[in-house]
Formats: sequence, structure tokens, C-alpha cells
Amino acid sequence: MLIDFIDQLSVTMAGVQSKLQRDLTMRTRVERRFSIRDIASFLPMDSQYLTKLIAKSAEEDPDFPAGTKEGRERTFSPDEVMLMRGMLHNGGKRQFLHWRKPGENLPVVTFGAQKGGTGKSLTAAHFAQYISMHYGLRVGIIDMDPQATASLYFADADLELFSPNTASVDAFIGADAPEKVAATKELQEPTTDEMNAMWHKTPWPGVRLLPGSASIQNGDISLFFCAQKPGSAIYRVLKDAIDRWERAHPPRTSYDELWNADGSFNIYRYREALSETFDVVIIDQQPSLTLMQLNGLIAASSCIMPQTMKGFDLSTLTTYADSIGEYLYSIQSSRDGADEIRKIGAGQHKVLATIVQEANDQDLDHLVDLYSRAPDLFMKVWYVRSDAIANASEEYKSIYEYDPPRSRRASAKTFTDNANAVNDELVRTVLPHLPLRGYADEFIKERWNDDGETETHGQPTAADVDA
Repeated sequence: MLIDFIDQLSVTMAGVQSKLQRDLTMRTRVERRFSIRDIASFLPMDSQYLTKLIAKSAEEDPDFPAGTKEGRERTFSPDEVMLMRGMLHNGGKRQFLHWRKPGENLPVVTFGAQKGGTGKSLTAAHFAQYISMHYGLRVGIIDMDPQATASLYFADADLELFSPNTASVDAFIGADAPEKVAATKELQEPTTDEMNAMWHKTPWPGVRLLPGSASIQNGDISLFFCAQKPGSAIYRVLKDAIDRWERAHPPRTSYDELWNADGSFNIYRYREALSETFDVVIIDQQPSLTLMQLNGLIAASSCIMPQTMKGFDLSTLTTYADSIGEYLYSIQSSRDGADEIRKIGAGQHKVLATIVQEANDQDLDHLVDLYSRAPDLFMKVWYVRSDAIANASEEYKSIYEYDPPRSRRASAKTFTDNANAVNDELVRTVLPHLPLRGYADEFIKERWNDDGETETHGQPTAADVDA
């Protein structure tokens, strides 16, 4: 019988996945260490000046990160890099921590697409890691995909991923018990302390994860039952839950409070501040548009849509946009809908081209055509198709934590530069108060001419010829 087959398959694969994740991924999560040159690019700062500053700071304070000597270089873990930020930041001359201040809104950035295989989860993971490394931001990641792909980029051996005892976003909004919701037509809202306990620490300092799991589908069932109650705004329950959690866990610690009266750095207070709140929340969507996924969109201040540039794939973007539009218009037509719609997505929204084959004129032709029609909707940077990310994925790692063998270092460096450009442009789009690093402008200068058309490796594209 099918049910017997599925039961046996689930048990078998759960055991295999658990072993693979622990042995190949979680046990060695973020093994990569960063050189002083790497850290100088994160801050940013001249590497020679940073070397002197590190030596001086280490003399003055024994708690300053010492790193580990590897050959001629000294390398540092992500924890040491973040601590270094805190100890070097002085709030005036050197701005190395860009934490949210009391009273400032919490940005929520949702990465969504209708089609799978567009690099959506990896794009979300890269962005979270980039803003952690380059700005010291405290990041919350909500994985709304039952496949939990984004979670695999952050989970370590301490997190029981895919365990029924590990809470996901359905529990965060109180939709994890459909049978109770069916009886009451009300969500079983957890307390804010219970919600806070659902965030799991990751090996990236200040980054916490609300992991994905198959139980997310319980949320759709619960929301269906809630919809039977007149006046139930089932589309905004995630937004309301994030707001409720944030009101109980706002930013409280100022930079000045990280220092003791005697001038020494208060590491305990610093550690507390790293987990007291978030400076941004990132949501990774399932490649579909269910009631739960609609909530991920409504909760967002900014929505980024990673999209491949193939003709067949672009048709899914049309369907995705049309479906979202129908939902939004139905909200607008409801009671108090005009007020509701003004509260949804007040930030910037963009389509990000992914897995672009630059040697293929068709990919770039599609991108140029879309950008020329609607430059406010499409980003001028894109993810280039690269074997480097496949190499990293073999080890279940992102490009930022991947430590390639010597034979693959050149391709990994090229793709890391590409990721930096994309993420720099994402910062410009969704976190415009942060200082840019110039990676996106360099990418755009290399690939676009003054007429708003692309150039690849110095050769004009078909779009240039047609123009």
C-alpha cells in the first residue's frame, strides 16, 4: 500500500539525512577562518593600518581576539571578527557596528519565487551572511520552506533539524495545531518568551534561525480554518507575530554600554546585546503561493524575487505576479482594505536575475529588455552561472564559508566577488541607510555601457546590435 511505502521511505530517509547533515555539514559548519586582509575588506579599512590597530588593541586589552597563527598569516573565526568589531567600534571615528537604534523599524526582507531552482534560498543565505560580515548586523532568518534549504546553510550539530520537536514558523504564529484551530477558529498564540526560544543560534554570531520543516504545512491547514471566521485577517498573522515579538525584544543596548567605567570592554554585555533583538529579518519562501507564503510576502517591508532569465522560467514570474496581485486586490477590497494595503511593503522591491549565462546572448537579451521596460523593477546586477557554487554545495556550504582547494580558488574568488556585488546592491535596495562597499558599482561599470545596455567581456550583446 502507498501509505506503507511512504512510512518506510520517510523513516529511511530521515535516518540517512540525519547522518549526512551531521557528518557532511553541521559538524564542520563555518570552518573557514578569515585573514586580516579579509577582515579589512569587511570593515572596510586599509589592511596595514588594521594590522597595527589589532596589535595595539591586543596590547591594551587581553580579551582582544588573538586569532590563530597559520604560517605567515594570522586568521580569525567569525566570532572573533564580530568581537573585534565591537572592541574597535567607538561610535564616532570608527563605525564598525551598525545596530538598529531604539524606535527604529525592524526591516523584513522576503526572498520569494514561484519556481524552484532559481537560487532563492542561497541568495537569502548569502545576504544574511554578507550583512553579518560587512556590517555586524544581528539577523533573524525565517525559513518558510518545508524543504528547509536555507536552514541547511546555518544549522549545526546542536540543532535537531527536521525533528518534530523543533519549532518552525507555524509554531511561531500559533498555527501548529490544526485540530485545536479547527475547534476554536483561533490561532494558539505562544507567549513572546516562547517565541524567542524558537530562534536558534547559528555559527554566525548574532544570526539566529527559525528553521524550516514539513510542519509548516500545518500552518496552511490552520489558516484555512481561521478563514472560516468572519473578519479574520489570515494574510497578516506572520506580520503581527513578528511585530509582537519585536515589541517584547527591541534594541536596548547602546554602544556606550558595551564599555565598563574603567574603560574595559564588557564582553558579557556584548554577548547579551548580540541576541537581544534583530537589525533585520530575512524570510526565505517556499516556491509556491499558499496562505503561509502569502503571509511571508505581507510581512515584508521589501520583497526580492530571484529569477532565471529563460523564456519558460519567465512565464512563472508572470504567474507569480498575477497571483500576488489577486491576493492584494482582494485585501484592498475588504473592509478597511485601503488602510491595510498602505501598510504592506513600504520598502523597495526588485527582481534579481540569477544563474545568468553571460556567454548566452539570450539570457542577457531578456534581462536588457526587462530592465529597459521597467528599470525600477529589475536590478542591474545578477548572479552569474558558476561551477564554484556547485563545488561549495557539494559540501553543503555557501560561498562565504567554503574553503576551496587550491585548484578551485580562482573560480571561488570570482564567484565571491559576484556575490559581493549582488549583496552590495541588495543593501542599496533594502537597507539604504548602510554605507555601500562599491562592489555593485564596479560590477555595473564592467557590464553596462552608458546607453543602459550590457557588455560582456568587452563584446556587444545582441541587444547592443539591435539597438
